[in-house]
Amino acid sequence: MDEVRVTDATETTTNNPVGVSKESEHQHLVKVSNHITESAINKVNLLDEKQYAAAEAFIGRIMRSEKGGIKSVADGIAVLMRAQDLQLPFSTSLEHIHVINGKTGVDIHIIKALLLKAGVVWDCIKDYTPLYEYTDSINVYNENSLPEYTVKCISKKDAEAKAKEADEKGEDDKVYVYPVRFYKDFNNNVYRDYQLNSKFGIVTNKTQAAELVKKQIIPVFRIASMPIDYVTEYKFYRKVNDREMTTIGRFSYNDALAAGFFDKDTYSKYARIMIGHRAFTYGARDIASDVIMGCYETTELKQINGLSIDEQDVIDVTPIKVR
Repeated sequence: MDEVRVTDATETTTNNPVGVSKESEHQHLVKVSNHITESAINKVNLLDEKQYAAAEAFIGRIMRSEKGGIKSVADGIAVLMRAQDLQLPFSTSLEHIHVINGKTGVDIHIIKALLLKAGVVWDCIKDYTPLYEYTDSINVYNENSLPEYTVKCISKKDAEAKAKEADEKGEDDKVYVYPVRFYKDFNNNVYRDYQLNSKFGIVTNKTQAAELVKKQIIPVFRIASMPIDYVTEYKFYRKVNDREMTTIGRFSYNDALAAGFFDKDTYSKYARIMIGHRAFTYGARDIASDVIMGCYETTELKQINGLSIDEQDVIDVTPIKVR
């Protein structure tokens, strides 16, 4: 197969057959590429030398138009190949498929579109939901990993009442847990209730605080509970050969923190939406890898390659403050 390459806006070079001038071949390729429309480009046979050359010439024209977005003809061919794999329009793919270090990544909008075409539906069951610490007065539990034998209660009083009721019925196989309370002293030090002892006293005003200080007791006042994590979860549903399939895609603030994602400024500004994208991508790849062909989501592929995430990678979102 002769090698064909578009080098710039005016010249196409090739391993020419004997007797064919570069100028005449260039004119021929331009003529052929002019007949390729955006709707027909997806049908180009990239194994056919002439069609491949015409596709290169067409992509070269696209790069010089307002519909550009690809940095090289090679990138354009990579996008075209991925578009053909996913059966997507090339014009749409130019905006939603990106080439990063030779690999193609698709943005979250394409992933959602492909899943819907395949009949995959989903529910967002947790949307950057805060998680808290729970306790049974002896042990401390992470809300995200509560043992099956625990029962969540709204307060210590509620937990004690339910435990008493269960004891009266002879049911002692459950442990009733409630949210850990948080307190702060007047030097802005924060304490959990299980950290308090006889050296501390709970107050509701400064007058009470002054009285405790005279007794060399540290006054503290209650504050809102502080989340230990934020999590997003999507539940996916799919029916294949009369079999119902489900899976859950999950990602959290602590997951992102452990992976060093917050070293990137954009991830910090858009933590909620970025964590949501990652949770969705994990679930989508698990339940429909055949649909998205195992593709990486664009921001995911950028992070794997150590590249910064641009603000244009995050569309129509409002920045939030990361706690």
